[in-house]
Amino acid sequence: MNKCFKYQPRILLSQLSLPRCYAAVQTEPPPPGQKRTVVVGLAHKPDPKSVKCDYIGPPDAESNLRPYVRHYDDDETRLARSLRLKRIEVEAWNTDFWTRHNKRFYEEKEDFIRLHKESGTAEVSADQMSHFYKAFLDKNWRIHMMYNLSWYLKNFDILSMAAGVQLQRLLVLVKRRRT
Repeated sequence: MNKCFKYQPRILLSQLSLPRCYAAVQTEPPPPGQKRTVVVGLAHKPDPKSVKCDYIGPPDAESNLRPYVRHYDDDETRLARSLRLKRIEVEAWNTDFWTRHNKRFYEEKEDFIRLHKESGTAEVSADQMSHFYKAFLDKNWRIHMMYNLSWYLKNFDILSMAAGVQLQRLLVLVKRRRT
């Protein structure tokens, strides 16, 4: 089991006023009088084979999602490996979706602003922008609905695989205690 994320899966470094880097939360016993969480940061993307826990990177410029670097043990089971690979696959799918979505959004927003400026309006008001946002959401309603459905199904697969991995680990623990 990945012991690095035992209690708190992530900390947003932007909330801590630290430089942008890959971060992990370690849950070592704290010295008396100190907080439990110790943030470990790396300036560059770490090698998954050399780290002892999962790392979360700074937000991607295009998708606005934080990439993960998933640690894995040499002795991971086939099911645990499948779970890790499924998570990586879903993260890549999610990043791809939001990269394309955000690109489309910003292009349409720039076109909207450009058209308003060409019509003689110096600045686009917040009210006019709200009409653009509403129109964009209405136009992409079906895409968002299909994304949400796919996202829920992929997460259900991940949860069921994670439950299987935890059950495997529990059975191994019970087996060790019997011997």
